[in-house]
Amino acid sequence: MVRALRGWVVAAAGGVLLLGCYLGVSKETDVALQLPYVVSGGFGGLALVLIGSALLVADRFDAAQAAQARTVGQVDDLHSLIIAAATVGEQAGGALPTTPAQAAYQQQPAAPPQNAYYNTAGDSAPGGSTRPAGVSAPGPRA
Repeated sequence: MVRALRGWVVAAAGGVLLLGCYLGVSKETDVALQLPYVVSGGFGGLALVLIGSALLVADRFDAAQAAQARTVGQVDDLHSLIIAAATVGEQAGGALPTTPAQAAYQQQPAAPPQNAYYNTAGDSAPGGSTRPAGVSAPGPRA
C-alpha cells in the first residue's frame, strides 16, 4: 500500500515535470534555448514516470503473490480435510455415505439425444410415422 502511494506520487511529480518541459519548450522558438527544458524537465520527468510505474507494478506483483500464497494455503487445508474424511470413511467400514442430494442426482433419467426420432405416441420406435422430437405434424398451408 505504501509502495503504491509512493509510486503514484513519483509518477505525478514526473507528469508535472513533463508539463513544465512542454510549457517551457513551447514558448521558445530557438532550438538552443529548448534543449535545457528537454534535458532537465523532459528526461527527468520521463525517468520519474517510469520509476513510479515500476513501483506500482511491483506493488501489484506483491499483492498477486500474497493472494497466490493464500490460495495455496486454502487448497492445502482442503486437501487435508478430504484426506481426513476419507480416512474416517474407511475406518467406518466401507464407502463414504451418500448425501441425499447426490442420491437424487444419481436417480435422474438421462435425457434423450438431440437427434432422436419419436412416433406420434411419443415413444422412441423404429417403425411407424416418425418425426423429430418437438416438431408438430405438418398442417395445411395458407
